[in-house]
Amino acid sequence: MLVLAAAVLIVAMMLLAAVFSIFSGDEHTIAQACDGLTGPAGGSPAGSGSWIATAYGPPWTDGNGSGVTATGLDLTAGPAALEIAVDPSVLALRSYQHVWPNPFATRRAFYAGDTGGAIIGRHVDIYDWRGRADQDGWGVRHVNVTPAAQPGTASVLAEITPTTAGSIGNPAAGEAALVLASAGCDGLSVSPSLTLTAGTQAHILPDGSATAPQDAPGAVKLAIAAANQIDTKPYPEPVATHYNGLLGWSWPAYDCSGSVSYVLYKAGLHSPNADVSGTLERWGQPGPGRWITVYANSTHTWVVIARLAFDTADFGGPNIPAGSGPRWRQNPTGNLQDGLSYVVRHPPGL
Repeated sequence: MLVLAAAVLIVAMMLLAAVFSIFSGDEHTIAQACDGLTGPAGGSPAGSGSWIATAYGPPWTDGNGSGVTATGLDLTAGPAALEIAVDPSVLALRSYQHVWPNPFATRRAFYAGDTGGAIIGRHVDIYDWRGRADQDGWGVRHVNVTPAAQPGTASVLAEITPTTAGSIGNPAAGEAALVLASAGCDGLSVSPSLTLTAGTQAHILPDGSATAPQDAPGAVKLAIAAANQIDTKPYPEPVATHYNGLLGWSWPAYDCSGSVSYVLYKAGLHSPNADVSGTLERWGQPGPGRWITVYANSTHTWVVIARLAFDTADFGGPNIPAGSGPRWRQNPTGNLQDGLSYVVRHPPGL
């Protein structure tokens, strides 16, 4: 037990050191883009972590579902229960997950019992039985999601019902250290350094990489860091390919949909399986986002992050560095010059 406690303490101290490795001045270098910064005022997601969490629940009469979940749980009467809706391609239905922070400040595990059309990628929807005011008060926040042990009880609803005073309240200090150590930005690796600049606009550096806005949510910084990891990769030849299709692997080359899928996945906004440009027409939610916008049709796609385009086509600006493949472009909508129509989508909350 002493060895385990020491290991937890060491990992927690390392993570805290990464979070606070920010130097003074207008431009900073950080070791991790998922530093847990709270979003600025004006509706940006608050909290820390590379997942997005919203809230749903009764009343069930205004587009919040029927009250019966995808796994058959009957929540129509609004019982107290620690349950989440998930993308089953990312988190298995009927699994148990720790979500922190959450609306109840509980360290107990949540049951992955439901799905939803808007729940895509690293996005969970937390069931909140207390009503619309509390659900709206939670809004959209960044959280950490980590696996929890299966309880092995006969009754799922009994297991996830908060029955003790300590289950909904302030977390214990010891548990906080364990969650910090286990979260670790959910294992998402980013580039060794990411330059932050003041404001809400990303900027292209001479080497072709991009800076991240100091005021951007953590997921936006993760997306920029991910794009910087592949902005020297070539376009696959002789034909576009997704290799094994799994975004957790480093590909030797990236086409338009592979690069967009990779950036979204590393930001916690996409499943680990790459989309093609046509299926990205159905990703996320309709319309442009405040921070991230995807343009897609059956033949091409690109993503705009903090007012810069990340695109394999050069309508929005030259290839820096030279060569084919995904590059940062100064003009976010330059590719519309190709005369084609595009579906515009964005991730929830961004």
